[in-house]
Amino acid sequence: MIGRPADVLVHDNEVMWHLADQGWLYVVTDPERAGHSLVSLAVSDLDATLLDLAGRGLEAESLEEIPGAGRKANLLDPDGNGVSLLEVVHPS
Repeated sequence: MIGRPADVLVHDNEVMWHLADQGWLYVVTDPERAGHSLVSLAVSDLDATLLDLAGRGLEAESLEEIPGAGRKANLLDPDGNGVSLLEVVHPS
């Protein structure tokens, strides 16, 4: 989903991506917990992100409008782990 190799390989089962100035995504492979995890990522353009993911064969399970807050797309990985993508509305 990130679209590039990890920035840091901690161990064979731990990797990290630098996503923003202060933002990192840290992933640990844990087969015993597979299907029981959730991660949420904020994105600046939800439509563009979903289009990019669709090009890689990944489709959102649902898309929600959150009045006054933004939009949220929910995806599942092959193990059943949830991934939420959030587009936050910034007040003017």
